[in-house]
Amino acid sequence: MAKADSYDDLIFQLGDLARDRLAGKPNCPRTMDRVYRAEQALVARRDELAALEAQMNDEDAAWQDYLAKYERMRAAQGEIVQKWKKAVDAVEAETKNLRKTLSSRRADLRYAQDALQKMEKKHADLELSTRDASKLALSRDNIKKNRLQAMRLAREVETLERDVELALTPKPGQPGAPGIIAHKRVLALEDEMLARKESVDASLAEVDQQIAQKEGEVQAAEDYLDQALFLLGEDVYAQRIPDAQLSAFYPRLDRAR
Repeated sequence: MAKADSYDDLIFQLGDLARDRLAGKPNCPRTMDRVYRAEQALVARRDELAALEAQMNDEDAAWQDYLAKYERMRAAQGEIVQKWKKAVDAVEAETKNLRKTLSSRRADLRYAQDALQKMEKKHADLELSTRDASKLALSRDNIKKNRLQAMRLAREVETLERDVELALTPKPGQPGAPGIIAHKRVLALEDEMLARKESVDASLAEVDQQIAQKEGEVQAAEDYLDQALFLLGEDVYAQRIPDAQLSAFYPRLDRAR
């Protein structure tokens, strides 16, 4: 034996049907306006979610296109490197530690710049929340120290970059110069790719977070629409608005109460 619909189920079904049957008619209950607003809000949230998903797809597609181009360019330079492998291996041995140090200092610089940005934001908030001169002075001193540290790291990175550039630039008449130049180009391509990857990963993570938040807003808008339809159903039932299809619910609701 099939289980009979509950009162709440029937009220919701009545409201859902009334949305189609009574919209724009003279006997339309005032609670229909709530349904209209809920529908508009839900459409807006879904459009915003779709836009974020499209943005993520576009960014990912652009990244894949870039990677394909990167691989083609790297392969082309790699053929030249292989042709002059002995000369390139010698330069690689000379510059390996230098480039490792440069990579480490670049990471230190990024960390220092991020930390400085956070400290400056924290200080701005502190200026709004306290008048304690000692706290503000300590905060300013910390910012000054970190700014100087970031500046020193930036100068060190610039010096290392010049050293690497010089080491990877063949001297006039140096044997294997085309291979060394191609090797230098490969390293530049790798650096650019890694920098882009870091930026893309950060951007995609941010969009993914926005999508998760927007999905919550869509769910809330759907719940609000359900509530609006339920209230419309209760209104229609209370008024017993005459309509052939709606009237069929009234006896069932009477029994379910």
